[in-house]
Amino acid sequence: MAGFDEDAITMGVAAASKLPPVDEGAPLFFATASPPFADKTNATIVRAALGWDEWRLAVDLAGLRSGFGALSVASLTGGVAVMGDHRQGRTGSADEADGGAAGAAFAFGEGPDPVAEVLATASASTELMDVWRAPGAQYAESWEERFSQHVLSKAIDDVVAEVGKRSGISDSPAVVLVAAPQRRFALGRAKALGALDTSDVLSVHRSQVGYCAAADVGVQLARALDVSRAGDIVLVINAVGSVDAMTLRVLRDGPGVDGWTQWLESRRSLSYVEFLTWIGRLGREPARRPEKPGVAAPPAVRNASWKYAMTGGQCRQCGKVYLPAHRVCGGCGAVDSQTPYSVASRQGRVAAISTDAVTDSPSPPAIAAMVDFDGGGRIMMEIADSAAGEIALGDVVEPVFRRVYEVKGIPNYFWKARRVMGAEA
Repeated sequence: MAGFDEDAITMGVAAASKLPPVDEGAPLFFATASPPFADKTNATIVRAALGWDEWRLAVDLAGLRSGFGALSVASLTGGVAVMGDHRQGRTGSADEADGGAAGAAFAFGEGPDPVAEVLATASASTELMDVWRAPGAQYAESWEERFSQHVLSKAIDDVVAEVGKRSGISDSPAVVLVAAPQRRFALGRAKALGALDTSDVLSVHRSQVGYCAAADVGVQLARALDVSRAGDIVLVINAVGSVDAMTLRVLRDGPGVDGWTQWLESRRSLSYVEFLTWIGRLGREPARRPEKPGVAAPPAVRNASWKYAMTGGQCRQCGKVYLPAHRVCGGCGAVDSQTPYSVASRQGRVAAISTDAVTDSPSPPAIAAMVDFDGGGRIMMEIADSAAGEIALGDVVEPVFRRVYEVKGIPNYFWKARRVMGAEA
């Protein structure tokens, strides 16, 4: 599951921040079935947090099919597909037990060292009431599974035949990925399509992570590309509401699953009460402190580069770094001498630590640390993804974009620091 301070936007930012530099002006398509904002564009927050230029289209795609939609449209336009989602269900339900949270991102275009090429796509946009959620409803509803799976199975056979015809590939693919809410159905259809997969990408994903809604197709594809070898054919199927398929040819060997294994082994266990608290089903006693201010548009616009991209300033005359930027340099006294200087992709070290056991955090105590960044700059930051005693002086940390709090249902975003696994203090 996601951390209590993570959502579709923050997971999308985390994934896209690992991409190589993307073309200036390349459109950004952000897919999610659990958008933090309705009406307001979520993709613009993703764009701002990544520090990308404004001269690009940044739009949202919604629903469980939107992850595949982002992949398809981005592949046609040379854009970037970013997806993030947190699948939840009623307490004690199968949706809750089999749901997962994740983000994924893919850049398309004429890069110098491509990972894979898209050979063909095909879709059967059948109108089917299999899974749906009314506006404002917290949980999804579903029709009797045997009926919807019967309809989807026939559509999968038709779409796979069509994408095979368009790609000219008649042999069994090395990996078949099926993104569908029901685990047994997804595994059964992949097996029936004759995958040669020896790494069990789909089954491992469903057992370790779960169904990640709009992001599921992207997370599976990312993992498949990590374990595939040059020349492998990967068949991606999204089967919810309708059926979509994409065939890709892998162009270079993947790095393996070491990174995945390291992250999964570092996970902490939660009690069911903690889990329900983190996702907002159970409320903790609020802190006896004044209410936090809500998000205000004018200061957010004025300080957008700092708030979203963690861009401070560096004095041109003496080189001192300020977080955030200052008009007057305290080192040499120069006025308006600072150039933009972002630390969003830089590591730092913990110089001091403080804990707050009476905060209204869903996971107390809250931990704050003074961080000295490589290359200059110091700021107090909240520590993410660490319990008390897991962070120490001298530890290497990196910035992560997170929800810092919520007022009247509106999230406020900023940067926290996370300990870098495996780094020497």
